[in-house]
Amino acid sequence: MSLTAAALRRVAVVVQATAALALAAWLARWVGWPVPLAVAAAVAAVLAGFGLGVALAFAATLGGFGIAASDRLPLSPNSPSHPALGAVPALRGYLAECRAVFRMFNWLQPFHSRLAFVQPARPLPDAPPVLLVHGYGCNHAIWLDMAPALAAAGYRCEGIDLMPVLGDIDDYARPLLARVREIAARTGRAPLLVCHSMGGLAARAAQVLAVAEAESDVPPCAGIVTLGSPHHGCALARLGGGRNARQMRWRSPWLAALAAAESPAMRARIVSVFSWHDSIAGPAGTAWLDGAHHIALGGIGHVSLLRDPRAIDATLAALAHLRGVAAPAPCVTDR
Repeated sequence: MSLTAAALRRVAVVVQATAALALAAWLARWVGWPVPLAVAAAVAAVLAGFGLGVALAFAATLGGFGIAASDRLPLSPNSPSHPALGAVPALRGYLAECRAVFRMFNWLQPFHSRLAFVQPARPLPDAPPVLLVHGYGCNHAIWLDMAPALAAAGYRCEGIDLMPVLGDIDDYARPLLARVREIAARTGRAPLLVCHSMGGLAARAAQVLAVAEAESDVPPCAGIVTLGSPHHGCALARLGGGRNARQMRWRSPWLAALAAAESPAMRARIVSVFSWHDSIAGPAGTAWLDGAHHIALGGIGHVSLLRDPRAIDATLAALAHLRGVAAPAPCVTDR
């Protein structure tokens, strides 16, 4: 029986705590440091290792780890140029990503996966429900920071957990499609999907599956917002475990088959929100999906897209766009 994402995250927390205690015990017993100093130094060492991991992820992703320069940007003649980032915004983005990763993986996912999302006091009367779809190795708790903002804007939100954690993305598509249809039957409205990272690929696969089944010409959902989804793959996927990680490798055959199965009408119902300085979904530009609409941001890491105010505003603008409501003029860039 495979472990859930919450269980795996709890194991990781235990490993980190054990490493800190072991280092503190060694410093106190064999180096002779006072216990408080040894504990503080051990915690600092674990946090430093954590920060180093985030820094290496940024470096490998933005540097296109293992991907030839000729195979990187531009992915499309229609994509904008990759903006430079100054030292201060880069440091700010790095520190925000460290906080976001620590909070998401050491607190929300392992210990708060049973919390319900906040629901709107005044729901938008014309808004479809929103289904929140997580990414690789995660669960629905990643949305706990963004859900209150969506509720404040009037959106009713639900979550889904894609299982098994390291499974085939095509196998996620069917339960995701079933959940979409269940929500539509229950509420009378096809839901909007907001998807982080791999979740955006699962949503695209579910849309293709719905058309392949040819049950109806009516789209299964009202539209898809992807946040930092690696539509062309990502450099770090080669280091990940599971079939889903292999499917997300740079320009993988699976991604090529998914793109070939999509129609222009499917792409037109997708808004890709992304950061040019994503720490996981890269090299830069992998979230640019020809035929879709785009909201490009800068200086935001991969996990920070789930809580940064600019990313939340962009998500709300994307939802408004899919509902046919005017969004802020500079935000939505057509294909």
